[in-house]
Amino acid sequence: MSNWYQQVCVVVLCTSGLVSGVHANELSTSQATTSPIDVREQQRELFLEAEKALKQRHLDEYARLKEILEDYPLLPYLEADYIRLLATAEDDNRVGNFLNQHHLSPLGWQVRSAWLDKLMDGHHYEQFLRYYEYPGSTRHQCFMVYAQLATGTGDTKPVLRLVNDIWLTGDSLPKDCDPILEAWTNAGMRTTDMVWQRIVLAAEGGKHTLIPYLQKMLPMPMQYLAEHYHRVRRNPVNLNELKFLTGNYPTQETQIVAYGLGRLIWRDPDLALNLIDNLPDHINFSAEQYLKLRQTFAVALSLKDHDQASRWLARIDATEHTDATLHWQLAEWLREGAWTQIMGLVPRLPDSQRESEQWQYWFARSLEAQGFEPVSKQIFERVAQQRSYYGFLAAAKLQQPLTLSRDALQLPAEHLNRVRQLPGVQRAYELRALDRNLDARREWNALIEHQPPNDQRALAVIASEWGWHDQAIYTLGILGEYDAIAQRFPTAYMEEHQEFASAVNIDVNWALAVSRRESAFRDDARSHAGAYGLMQLLPSTANLVERRDVSVHELFNPSYNIRLGTRYLADLQRRLGNNWILATAAYNAGIYRVYDWLPAQPMEVDRWIELIPYVETRNYVKNVLAYQQIYRTLRENELQPELFGELVPMQISGAQLKR
Repeated sequence: MSNWYQQVCVVVLCTSGLVSGVHANELSTSQATTSPIDVREQQRELFLEAEKALKQRHLDEYARLKEILEDYPLLPYLEADYIRLLATAEDDNRVGNFLNQHHLSPLGWQVRSAWLDKLMDGHHYEQFLRYYEYPGSTRHQCFMVYAQLATGTGDTKPVLRLVNDIWLTGDSLPKDCDPILEAWTNAGMRTTDMVWQRIVLAAEGGKHTLIPYLQKMLPMPMQYLAEHYHRVRRNPVNLNELKFLTGNYPTQETQIVAYGLGRLIWRDPDLALNLIDNLPDHINFSAEQYLKLRQTFAVALSLKDHDQASRWLARIDATEHTDATLHWQLAEWLREGAWTQIMGLVPRLPDSQRESEQWQYWFARSLEAQGFEPVSKQIFERVAQQRSYYGFLAAAKLQQPLTLSRDALQLPAEHLNRVRQLPGVQRAYELRALDRNLDARREWNALIEHQPPNDQRALAVIASEWGWHDQAIYTLGILGEYDAIAQRFPTAYMEEHQEFASAVNIDVNWALAVSRRESAFRDDARSHAGAYGLMQLLPSTANLVERRDVSVHELFNPSYNIRLGTRYLADLQRRLGNNWILATAAYNAGIYRVYDWLPAQPMEVDRWIELIPYVETRNYVKNVLAYQQIYRTLRENELQPELFGELVPMQISGAQLKR
């Protein structure tokens, strides 16, 4: 190793705190002549050059750079790339050593998968079996069986039974599985029941185009069942074709009807209601099937505000409620002001539901409405001890201070230093520095999965120190460290939030709460719905606010994203009668849905929030309100429930709004 690199290594390792090595106080002034930040930047540049050299097959240059980077944290990524690109079966020891060293890191499964692919291509059966780890990809599972058949002697049936689990999927199997499927079939192990199970999987959430292929594997008299299942999967209205309900196979026909009704109630409620009351006598639902149908019908009809919703909710016993059916039962009674029914239901609920903050709060509200104020006050006082939406509401009802423990998670410096030196921590830091956030998160998640609880706590503190807020929040959450309020609710990008919230005259705590709820301050966040950035803006929304086409790249800029997000919040608030609660709901669900949800007659805000039809939006509003209160308390050091105090007397009505 060159003298230059020895000096670079010592400076970087000791002063950055990122890599294990000698302590900083052991360095002489003469050694530390180069800025550690500059040195680490040079190493990153050399790492990128080494990657490029390997990709272009300039192996001498790659080897030279790799030697210089001997102690750089991301050196294993270079070795992983080499194995994926160039390793052959003759490199068994090299690959084995790498996998042993990195079996707990994301590099382990990535390299193992690529290595297994290479061994498959070369038909290296014994090597493959030595490296295979369950479950692997479906291709690997199939080749594992094939390799055992190819290398084994004696009875093959125990090996072929492994195909059962591979077969039971609702998706197509890769061609690599064809040889073992053929052997399995020839051994008589593909039974009619196995074919039917796979048809069910394909119909109920899998790849429905697989059903005609599987249909041919059924005995001829049963093939009409697969045809009917396929038709119902494509359109549940086809359940109305009663000619398929012949009674020849009542169990399978009942299975199709139960599945179809569960979908049809959402598509055509009246047709579903008519069908379920006029089914042939041989369609006899099991207790489990009928309970699931009652629960599904109750939720679907309630969400659609159907006049039969009450009837189906009434068919569910207190012990049979799901969270969804229980919510809609509550919503129905809150809409009607049926406080007596709420009082009667709560004592009969299972413990987990009865003792929840939500049901304790509404039990207290119903007691209060019925004039039992001393008892309701006792329950409110118990709920008010919680740091949550319902806890803050209860405190506001009692006009008492909030409960907001704010103990920062603190650990000894030597503990934090030891964890900082873990190879995975060092790699995550460098990957973030190179904007390789996906790989950084993979490294971090592997650390969280495999480190003991005390080290997991240290990881949360370190992520918070780095400003990696989404990972700190996630880690604290899975550890149950809910009292670490300052770390769970950081004032990230505070300058930008303050500047842009002030510019449009909205509460900065509201803006912070929305960012915290939307992305946990992850600036590169993207949702399945196509929203991007810190405040999770859809491109169409950004275009509307900015009055021009906004690129996704721009939405990943935190400052720009916050500027657009706060402007959008302010616009929604203005259009919704300056009510920030309605604007919060509209930010999540869209303003026109909120218009539709507004009651004709004034309604208390806590009741209205509970009536929001979408569970995502309902929980979103509750979370943002709680987060807003927490930020107000943290920033202003005020424990009085001012924010929630505004909610208690608030009435929601659509009468005064102009669309």
